[in-house]
Amino acid sequence: MNVYLVVFDWTTEEGSDVDIEAFDSYEKAAERFNDRISEEKSDMSWAHEAFDEDGNALDGYDFDECPPDTRLETYAYWTVTNNSNWQMRDYIALVRLEVK
Repeated sequence: MNVYLVVFDWTTEEGSDVDIEAFDSYEKAAERFNDRISEEKSDMSWAHEAFDEDGNALDGYDFDECPPDTRLETYAYWTVTNNSNWQMRDYIALVRLEVK
């Protein structure tokens, strides 16, 4: 049996934390993974400042992603870091774990 985790590891000048959510299907986890990204790209988060209107990363930010593949149930991640302030970092991952 598999369990699917969405891990949100964030750091700001005010603090840091890790949120972990567990799901019984990859599809549910991928949906939450994408929701988390949308939340971080909204004005609720510092990370929205890292992207232009078309969703492209601006200069001054490191950005990388590997989107989920529901067919293969692959590891997925989305990460953005402010280059001028390394305390500003978001990392979201979708991880599949086998439970015996």
